[in-house]
Amino acid sequence: MKRILTLVAVTLVGLSLVACGSQKSKTKYYDSDFISALEDGLQKRWAITDTVKDIDKASQDTLDKSVDAELKVVKPYENKKFKNDKLHEQALTYINALKDQKTALKSYDKSNFFDKWNKAYNVRTKMIVEINQKYKLKVADKYKSDLTELTRHGDEVATENKKTEAIAVLIKSIKFKQTKDDGYTYTYDAKVKNTSGYSFKNFGIKVKLMDAKKTTIDTQYVSADDWNKGQTNQFEFMTDKKFSSYKIVLDYTV
Repeated sequence: MKRILTLVAVTLVGLSLVACGSQKSKTKYYDSDFISALEDGLQKRWAITDTVKDIDKASQDTLDKSVDAELKVVKPYENKKFKNDKLHEQALTYINALKDQKTALKSYDKSNFFDKWNKAYNVRTKMIVEINQKYKLKVADKYKSDLTELTRHGDEVATENKKTEAIAVLIKSIKFKQTKDDGYTYTYDAKVKNTSGYSFKNFGIKVKLMDAKKTTIDTQYVSADDWNKGQTNQFEFMTDKKFSSYKIVLDYTV
């Protein structure tokens, strides 16, 4: 009987150690906590900004308080563990965008304020769209229009970013070759197929001609009209400069 009791005691101790080990190894993830904090932070922000009729004319103090109200709620999650790595990345990007808006407010009375503020706003709304697609953010009825405004803008930002990326790839595909040399000027041509997926009424680029030291010695402006997607266009420029390399940058698109 004594031997049986000893075995039972050993078994119970073993089970207890296994249970303790399981408790110690269990990791706390903050995915759902962050989503709740994001919803709460947005509503705390809107509680301040919705009192202003024209947000574009809001005072520095009002904007500062609104950013602080949201940042205070979500910032604690930048160092928390997330089960979903993508959500963690989105959370960090969002929190950094709030910090950027906070920084932008230091330039409130300067001409570059709106550029800095809107750049961060674009990042915020893009993250809101991405997070909302998977987690369906929930806010009080009185704030649903605010959420709709954010997601609508975020969709516009995502669409514009996609187009910008496609144009960047298209520009990289442009390769100029010398086709003429009359002793005074040099002619360069490039045949390019519009693989961007977009059509352009006007498409303009700048070709920066550089010497061996990468110093720009001439800039040529080249454009195409009614350049439809899938259509091949020939770009051409002439110069009397001898150059070592060139760089193409977007001038404008319509």
